[in-house]
Amino acid sequence: MGTGRKTKVHAACLAAACVLTTPTLAAEATFGFSGWAVGYLPTAIAIDRLNEMGHEVDAVELGGNNNQLQAAATGNVDITAIAQVMDAIDQGFDTRFFLAGNSNEFLLVARSGLDSCESLEGQALGIHSVGSFVGQLALQWLAATCPETNANITVIEGSDNRLAALVAGQLDASVIDLQDWALLQQAMPGAFEVTSDYTKTLPIMRAAFAAPPAFIEANPELIEDWITVHLDVYQEIYENPQLLVEKGLEVLGEIDPEVLPQIVDAFVAAEIWPVDGGPTDASVQATIDFFDNDGEPFETISAPADVVDRTILDAVLSSR
Repeated sequence: MGTGRKTKVHAACLAAACVLTTPTLAAEATFGFSGWAVGYLPTAIAIDRLNEMGHEVDAVELGGNNNQLQAAATGNVDITAIAQVMDAIDQGFDTRFFLAGNSNEFLLVARSGLDSCESLEGQALGIHSVGSFVGQLALQWLAATCPETNANITVIEGSDNRLAALVAGQLDASVIDLQDWALLQQAMPGAFEVTSDYTKTLPIMRAAFAAPPAFIEANPELIEDWITVHLDVYQEIYENPQLLVEKGLEVLGEIDPEVLPQIVDAFVAAEIWPVDGGPTDASVQATIDFFDNDGEPFETISAPADVVDRTILDAVLSSR
């Protein structure tokens, strides 16, 4: 999932010429996302099932936030997944979240003994960039928790590079996701600890499925099935995490198969996939507040009603 700074969508992509057209077949959809990762494994399973049901869902890996927002705003994808699509909504793009994907999967880890915010005084703390999601997690937490602490903020782009820097002793602390935390523990058991668990203290939306109201209205059966199947998968993976391991072995070729079960266990233990489907008013408002506080405040978004349509989700939940 992308970590780039709030992206300004080109104004031309918000014009009438860029409005999505209704698919010829209601059961067809293009899903645009960053790329397969553990957080998206339930969706990989769900898309398989949706296609088996007769839908035609094409999953397109787009890379960073910039590409995802541009693809959504130009109508090249029907359903997107990143919470940062709020940036486009704020600029006039008509799309709404209809189901939560996964919540925040990041932690702040540090060398053993650096177990508090204040203990990071003068320590090298790695982030992706000042304006990135990863950077803002650290900077907003420091400002709220120990504003007098002066950590040595060190920009190292790329999660793999920050992980390598931790192992090499070039960083004392870093914001990393649950996957890298499992890899770090394998590489250097006992050498690091969790200084702040953002999966618990800041469970904001990281992935949330959104589509234009016109697409939702034209394809209610697909959206209903998308929601229903995802809710089924979310419940099943907590009961049987092996489902994620098996799917991960299929689509995550770069991950060591011996470590994958540990990574899956970390994600499952953090309960980042919402069995109630979200997005709740609380989680959406917390997400709005987080992105509004990143130095580029929203101009038109202030409340969950500005970005969410729970109509079909609530109907599905009422029938379960």
